[in-house]
Amino acid sequence: MQPIVEAAQPYVTTIVTAVVGALAAVLLAAVGAVRAKAIAYFDSNTDAKQRDLLHKVAGEAYAYAATVFKSEENQVKLAQALEYATQQLGRRGIKVTPAEIRAAIEAAYLKAQVTEVR
Repeated sequence: MQPIVEAAQPYVTTIVTAVVGALAAVLLAAVGAVRAKAIAYFDSNTDAKQRDLLHKVAGEAYAYAATVFKSEENQVKLAQALEYATQQLGRRGIKVTPAEIRAAIEAAYLKAQVTEVR
């Protein structure tokens, strides 16, 4: 019996090593898939929160420019609102393009115009 066990031991070791390797590969693939989904979730969630904050800051910027620079031309008000929003978003570590900031400020302006009409 002992010679049979000794003869089979290299084969058993090879089989066990292969099974452990296959399980490790499956586990690593699963961890990779979960990691990718987690990153996508956090990116989209963070992006949504940043978008929400962008629109809040744009509303503040519009209100600031409309009240502080009441007698100025619209272009001056827009420039001041852009500067305010850029500073506030920069302090919070949110990176968006100037076009996105302007679009958010324009949206805040249009929202305020609709509200005034009602």
